[in-house]
Amino acid sequence: MAQVTQIQPLKETTLHFTIRGTSPLVMHCWSQKALKMMRMTAQERKKQPKEARNPEAEAFGSAYYMDDGKTFAIPLTGIKAAICSAAHKDLGVPRTTVQKALFIPQTDSSGNIPLEYDQDPVIREDIVRVGMNQTDLRYRLQFIGWRARVCMTIDENLLSPDDLMILVNRAGFSIGILEHRPEKGGDWGRFVLDESEAVEIGPMEAAA
Repeated sequence: MAQVTQIQPLKETTLHFTIRGTSPLVMHCWSQKALKMMRMTAQERKKQPKEARNPEAEAFGSAYYMDDGKTFAIPLTGIKAAICSAAHKDLGVPRTTVQKALFIPQTDSSGNIPLEYDQDPVIREDIVRVGMNQTDLRYRLQFIGWRARVCMTIDENLLSPDDLMILVNRAGFSIGILEHRPEKGGDWGRFVLDESEAVEIGPMEAAA
């Protein structure tokens, strides 16, 4: 007797929605200079001449950008990670299920999505801990009144659109994105689903 398959076929649904920041968004991308230093050996770093710090250059170097190198952006990995972290089996949606059911298409090779904002970013100067009992200054960009249009594809057999929207709000409330977010004990990078913008269902081009 032939076996009857019980596996449901893949049911892909693509949604477009907007997240709106409810607390400041602070960038924390590794600058090209910092990455270059990390690739060096300890001896090579010691030979580097000391340079006067440039707060503006450091702050703009900490930002995420689209491929054009000018448009500020948010990394897709941060958004997906926040949503997955908000999921839990006690809520009826295990994290492992969300990880398998959710995909965020890239809009360009940067792996980021454009960031919109109401005010020009400001440069923050913060004291941070470095190593054991050491401190340093960090210069980073802060955005107020920020938002982003997100495109996500889900497998509706594992995650419904309504459940995704609930997870988006939970992620924005208790997880957040980027620097000093709630997940890391802070209160920056929080967001909500912007209900003033329509949630659209359709192919990726619909967001253009």
